Amino acid sequence: MIGDIFRTILTYPILNLMVSLYHILFSNLGLSIIMIAIISRLALIPLTKKQTEMTRKMTQLKPELEKLQKKYSNNSKKLSEEQMKLYKKVGYNPLGCLGTLIPQLIILSVLIGVIRAITESNTEGIYDFILNWVSNGTGQFSIDSTFLGLDLTQTYSDLSSEFGRVSIQAIPYLVLALIVGIIQFITTKLTTILQNPDFVKTKKKKKKSNEPDMEAMQENMQKSMIYMFPIMTIFISISAPAALGVYWIVQSVMLIAQYFILDFDRSKRGIQNLLTQFKSKFAKKK
Repeated sequence: MIGDIFRTILTYPILNLMVSLYHILFSNLGLSIIMIAIISRLALIPLTKKQTEMTRKMTQLKPELEKLQKKYSNNSKKLSEEQMKLYKKVGYNPLGCLGTLIPQLIILSVLIGVIRAITESNTEGIYDFILNWVSNGTGQFSIDSTFLGLDLTQTYSDLSSEFGRVSIQAIPYLVLALIVGIIQFITTKLTTILQNPDFVKTKKKKKKSNEPDMEAMQENMQKSMIYMFPIMTIFISISAPAALGVYWIVQSVMLIAQYFILDFDRSKRGIQNLLTQFKSKFAKKK
């Protein structure tokens, strides 16, 4: 029952969109996936906007949080309670960063199934009017899964098992997975800065304390994500169809563009602060 609902409201619409885009974009599966990535990222703008607002609220709360830490320095339980009251008052959610992650993971899992279905010419779930349109009324269609010399349905895991881990057939797919991880690392690092453009200026060592600090927890979570996400994407890309790697790369680039669209001045300041930090480090090495 739940599976049927999931397919009806999510899998089948994405499947039909993919088939339609393939037909429109010169029978190019790679271009279709790129368009799906752009569309899905645009659909996530409200969630991304909410996440950036949460980060701004956290920045605005810093003075009040510091006051609470001084006031209840000897009462960790009371400090935690007052912090939670303050978060509730302004509508801040420390776990708000998960708001865009979960939808992305859902879309990724659906996309894998969709790609496998269309490349196997499986017409289940394709609306009749879409099928008639793309097949010119024959009810039959086929998909060319090659893009930039890669078969987008293939995985590094499968090819390495068949031909060897460092075989000519498998290496390009491993390279793609590594590129996905590198771009994910750059994207996660940049988005952290774009959400909090003054982070590179205010970053400093914190005093040791046994007191619960929600601000520190969030910062530690962000630091973990910078390394966790790239590693996770590499492992997923290794065992997933190459199409997923293409999708992930476009998604990452679009995320950076999205932050500039939502708040250009804030994002620009974050990049300028980062460049200033790099120049300072480079000057010290000289």
